[in-house]
Amino acid sequence: MTTVDSKGPPNGKELPEFGTIIDIGGTRCMPAITEELLLHEPAGRRILSVVTLSDYPGLQLWSKLTHSPTYYQTIDEILLLEKYASEIADFIVPGSIMVDIGSGGLRKVMPLLDELEARGITVYYFALDLCKEWLGDSLKALTSRYIHVRCFALWGSFTDGLEWIKHFTGPKVFLSLGSTLCNNIIPVASKGLRLWADAMAPGDIMLLGYDSNLNEQKVRDSYITSNGEFDEFIRHGMEHSNALLQRQWYKPDDWELLREAEFQAEPPALVHRFVFRAERDVQDETLGLDFKRGERIICYESFKYPTNVLKLQFDLAGLRAKASWKSPASDIHDFLLVKA
Repeated sequence: MTTVDSKGPPNGKELPEFGTIIDIGGTRCMPAITEELLLHEPAGRRILSVVTLSDYPGLQLWSKLTHSPTYYQTIDEILLLEKYASEIADFIVPGSIMVDIGSGGLRKVMPLLDELEARGITVYYFALDLCKEWLGDSLKALTSRYIHVRCFALWGSFTDGLEWIKHFTGPKVFLSLGSTLCNNIIPVASKGLRLWADAMAPGDIMLLGYDSNLNEQKVRDSYITSNGEFDEFIRHGMEHSNALLQRQWYKPDDWELLREAEFQAEPPALVHRFVFRAERDVQDETLGLDFKRGERIICYESFKYPTNVLKLQFDLAGLRAKASWKSPASDIHDFLLVKA
């Protein structure tokens, strides 16, 4: 697998080799992102960055979890894309550059890429992610599958991806599948969405997937597996933070892992989260960490907003839904967004 350095995006004559991993900041982004770990938010919440779950072992664990029969989010979005891939493909202009924001597993996007390939439409698909090894595995699977869908990878952070894409003047398709965007409190989520909206030109589109399911038991069950793999996945994030921060600040015996699901009244949402609660005082003077017994760290928080609240986020970000589709199996939706 080829890796190249690139400050700017490709144009018609400067496309890298098919299957290339383009380093848009990957060699430097992990040290920089560690500074975001264990932040104090304005609301006073301590949050462990999802970056800690995004290394190769973490993504391997995640891939296994998405195959669990109870984890409906991935299964039902795949059903949606299988059913409506033809309708969605009608909106994609030949020659488009497609950026998959936080690509993770590829199972969700494949029905759409398969449809474009079957039509013989040439597009340029770029999987954006932090983990080079995972991107390499993804490209091996894709390059052996497609001819017309030209597949590449962007190795870097979302910020790196935004800067990279701003220089590209052709038609663009942004993919945010798996409820990646909009999954936060409204001010934070809409601000993040607006950053991507600002990178869109007239005629560009975003396909945004989101889980609006408000069935508490269904959501709870989706994060439970027979052998406790979800707990293993979440604890891996804490363990990985030791490596990122180069300090053994996290010791498993110091923390209890809890699950919570609650309805938020305003704006309405079902919120599921994993929480680490300190069993005793935890301090690290070098890192400036000082947790008292009972203090909490939120890890992997999931907001299930109804569609009317999502549309509020779209409005705040300067976007509007031109079309939408619902999974035949649950309240998983894909929205085709354009600049308002």
